[in-house]
Amino acid sequence: MTIEEFTKLVETYGTESGQWPESIREECLSFLASNVEAQSLLTQHQELNELMNKIEVPEFPSLQSRVLNQALPEQDRSLFDQILDWLLPANNFGKQIWRPAMVACLPLVFGIVIGNFFSFGIGMENDGFSYWEDELTMLSLNDYSENLF
Repeated sequence: MTIEEFTKLVETYGTESGQWPESIREECLSFLASNVEAQSLLTQHQELNELMNKIEVPEFPSLQSRVLNQALPEQDRSLFDQILDWLLPANNFGKQIWRPAMVACLPLVFGIVIGNFFSFGIGMENDGFSYWEDELTMLSLNDYSENLF
């Protein structure tokens, strides 16, 4: 173990050897017993911890109420959330209007889905389509503008 590794260990886990990882604890303790620089580093960190524990945190009696009573910033809502809020409003008046309208649209949506998924015997491989194409072409070439005057 090097002094840099030991320094990182003390800065990460603290000065108490009980808080160090068990896998390297024995190695660290033997390094600490044999290295004077590591001992002075550990002493410095212990003194720093003692000084930090002596610092008193000032009281902020109204801080909690100010934090809890402050207005929250506007949330950036996605387009999907905005559409859902519009379709399914939170107030009772909106629910009373939109729910029957959405229920009334269900048969329309169901018919569109059924119409898209099923052909009901009409397919593109039917030879009748070429006949209809010829008929429509002939109808488009006729002159339907009659002069009655």
